[in-house]
Amino acid sequence: MKKIHYLVLAFAIISALSCTKDFDNMRKDPNSIKDITPGTLLSQTLYTATTTNIAAARSIGNELMQYTVQKSENAFVQRYDIRATEGNNLWNKHYTMLNNAQDMLIRAEKEGNANYTAVALTLKAWMMSELTDVFGNVPYSEALKGDELEFLPKYDKQQDIYEDLLGNLDKAALLFNDKERLDQGGDILYGTQEAAQVTCWKKFCNSLRLRLYLRVSNRPEMNSPAKINSIVSNPDVYPIFTGASDQAYLAFTNTEPFYNPYFNLTNVDFGANYCPSNFILQMMQDFGDPRIPIWYNKNGLEYVSTQSGFPSGMAGTIFSLPTSYINYTLHESPRLGMIMSYSELQFILAEVALKGWIPGGNAQAQIYYENGVRASMTFWVATLPATYLSQPGVAFDGNLSTIINQKYLSLFYVGLESWFDYRRTGYPALIVHPQASNGGKMPRRLLYPIVTQAYNKTNYLEAVSWIGTDNINVKSWWEQ
Repeated sequence: MKKIHYLVLAFAIISALSCTKDFDNMRKDPNSIKDITPGTLLSQTLYTATTTNIAAARSIGNELMQYTVQKSENAFVQRYDIRATEGNNLWNKHYTMLNNAQDMLIRAEKEGNANYTAVALTLKAWMMSELTDVFGNVPYSEALKGDELEFLPKYDKQQDIYEDLLGNLDKAALLFNDKERLDQGGDILYGTQEAAQVTCWKKFCNSLRLRLYLRVSNRPEMNSPAKINSIVSNPDVYPIFTGASDQAYLAFTNTEPFYNPYFNLTNVDFGANYCPSNFILQMMQDFGDPRIPIWYNKNGLEYVSTQSGFPSGMAGTIFSLPTSYINYTLHESPRLGMIMSYSELQFILAEVALKGWIPGGNAQAQIYYENGVRASMTFWVATLPATYLSQPGVAFDGNLSTIINQKYLSLFYVGLESWFDYRRTGYPALIVHPQASNGGKMPRRLLYPIVTQAYNKTNYLEAVSWIGTDNINVKSWWEQ
């Protein structure tokens, strides 16, 4: 019997070896891309990362920051009841697209292609900054090494991550060569800008640097004021957005394959379960904000909101209330595809001018601030009322809260940016239901996903030991 078993095994091995060549030929796709270039990876990375941010805005950012209140018993986020699964999509998809960006970087460096190298570094910094700002300490230095069979990467501390990614952004800013095009295709962000394509990427890179240096500006070791001044004071070397045509904006065509990710949702699925919060509706109505009908529908003849943070057990009552809800036209709007806007940049410049980090003082801060308001109105195709900028609460008064309030409104559906700003500044002064979970305290981070807890447990436990506990109230390094 043993001999028979050995003969059968030997025959199976010989057969397998003899047909390997034919099998390899059979499994080759004749329609597949034969030669991967850096440009081949660009469109998928941009589209997936942007739509991932839109999903995060809808399910996390909008609920935490009270742009919406989900009217259901499972509306955990709006009441600060954060589950371990909440960040799964962002974690999984951003790390997948970071692998694309890393592959793009390796191929671009091998080719000696400076522009694709700079683009890859910019994309990596954008996505990685979001991951570390959401979760804190995350895999970084050993991440993206699947080709080296490194599947259980260690976690890195947020300070180390930021120092490296900002260093890479600084490097990218000097690599762009605007005398050449990104000639391998795949650029669904700036590909239509023709001769200005690479310049637009350079402006995005430097505007992103301003966003991130401001984010870590509470940490003196990052030298943010000097870095920001260096960028703003050297526009020939470090150009930034100078108008809406420069902003990093993926306008969905809603033709294959570039759909708004909610294009096929029904009104019930997309809008009817999501109403405006008392906070945002009151703010916008007090200001006579013309973006209200663009973002929300009336219920009958008026706009009706509800209190963010309502506790478990109240969903039936809340759902039965005749509230307003998210405007259904947004399900097919190209305007959800914003990565970083010209208006956001203007508000950043207003804040750093107010703080004296760049020249101009309050007078220049006011110009930037009002430019930011106008740019947001224009983007949303809203007519700015003649008295909007002069009314109490909106008129520039030298207070950071006034700048952040308008920046908050401009960041509607822009990923999780307003949540990051709130954690950094404490503005806007949100009002949450007195029975909200977590003692009514805004979460400072999301919990690590279940997948990393289960399959990278040793490194996960080490990362948790650095912060004491995997808790939503642990502040980021840049908040401390």
